Amino acid sequence: MKTNLLKIVGLAIIAIAYSSCSKTDFIDEQNEAIASQQRDDYVANFIKKYGPVDPNKSWDMASMQPDYSFTPAADAAPATTRGTRSVNVTKGTGFKVEQNVLAWCFNNIPAGKDNTNKGKSFYVTVPENSFTIVPIFQGTASYYWELWMHVEGVGEIQVWKKGDNLGYRTAAGGALSSPGTSNAGIAKAAYEVEAPTYTFSGLPQGASMYYYLKSWNSVSAYNNDADKTHYNKLTSLNQMMISLNATAGGCPVPADVPAGYNVTIIGCEDNDKTNSDHDFEDLVFLSYGLPPSVDPEEYYSYITKRYMLEDLGSTDDFDFNDIVVDVTQESKTTITYKLVNGVKTKDNETTVVNRQWAEVRAAGGTLDFTISIGSSSWNKKARLSPVETMRNTGWEGATINYDAVLDRFDITNKDWKPAENNITVVVDGRGRNLGVQTITFPKEGTIPMIIAVDKTEKWMVERQSVPDSWIQN
Repeated sequence: MKTNLLKIVGLAIIAIAYSSCSKTDFIDEQNEAIASQQRDDYVANFIKKYGPVDPNKSWDMASMQPDYSFTPAADAAPATTRGTRSVNVTKGTGFKVEQNVLAWCFNNIPAGKDNTNKGKSFYVTVPENSFTIVPIFQGTASYYWELWMHVEGVGEIQVWKKGDNLGYRTAAGGALSSPGTSNAGIAKAAYEVEAPTYTFSGLPQGASMYYYLKSWNSVSAYNNDADKTHYNKLTSLNQMMISLNATAGGCPVPADVPAGYNVTIIGCEDNDKTNSDHDFEDLVFLSYGLPPSVDPEEYYSYITKRYMLEDLGSTDDFDFNDIVVDVTQESKTTITYKLVNGVKTKDNETTVVNRQWAEVRAAGGTLDFTISIGSSSWNKKARLSPVETMRNTGWEGATINYDAVLDRFDITNKDWKPAENNITVVVDGRGRNLGVQTITFPKEGTIPMIIAVDKTEKWMVERQSVPDSWIQN
């Protein structure tokens, strides 16, 4: 009897355990079925909204143009907007550039030839008094650009635009011709150039400063870029501008430069480092009144990628603001030099990843989620409770603050891989959205739930779909 009783109890325990496992398995299967149906509905609605996706379409649309600084950032990448300090600029015209200067440019930095060895990367420091910048030569280049300078502690200051108030004559006393804004440049037959001048004062003495071009593929690309944010950034720090008078037989100095001033003449490249021909004749400008240029020994660079995500709270909603997170990488570049025949020459350059961090900018969904970037994670419920609250997405007419940071977390092992987009989001559904969604960065040609853009791209207000141009281009 005792034996039979033990058998009955044992069978009951097995039955309960089996029933419990079956129930759990059933719930898991049911939740996965719901999640799978949500994904299918999302794909169908996406195609209905935007049409079929090009099989080669990449959802990584971020160019990650770098920002640079001479000191590491405190909590975020350096600001890329104009500073608040009062900057005085006096604009002039009629600066003469003689034929011998133009001949030097044509002969010593010829178009289409790699002229990297004609100069070196550099930065400068702000003097006590004023200094002047003059564009003196414009080569054959189809790209359109703006010349800017970054002053540490101040920000970004625009100097000049391609072709602006620049002209050349082919004979003494002749009419001025424009080098244009496309591919023409200054003609080889030019007798002289008349150039604008830009004299700056009021900047903090001793502040470090570098130059850079904002470069667009064409003048039409520039005109079509409403926010003027889709450009390549080419700087004097990373040898996309070089100091041309740093070598023997350097560029002559125009006679209109006042006596007694230190002069630096700079050649610029207008295409990115990978595709550049490195001829450095696309733009040549000079500065006078600045101390001698400085060889960079250490600086920091920053790249940021903005991830925008849909959490499937609604399968016909494509505002991609349920999660918006910016991921930034700070790298440190160190350059050493040696003397070669008495000339200071670059010996070695190393760049290492210094830090990585993420900033949550918007949280429009009402579901809980966990972001994993590399081996670091962030949970909405733990950091931004209650999860149902929509934050910084323009819900019910609220104003979006595109500078706001809702929360910040470090990528502790510095294992974010920008090229691989190793970001995963796990969404914990409830109600009609029951089921756990694991969202990874999409492959080319698939229907996306995550997209990557530059940090200058603004996310949408609630229920406003992202532009067709983001999907179809």
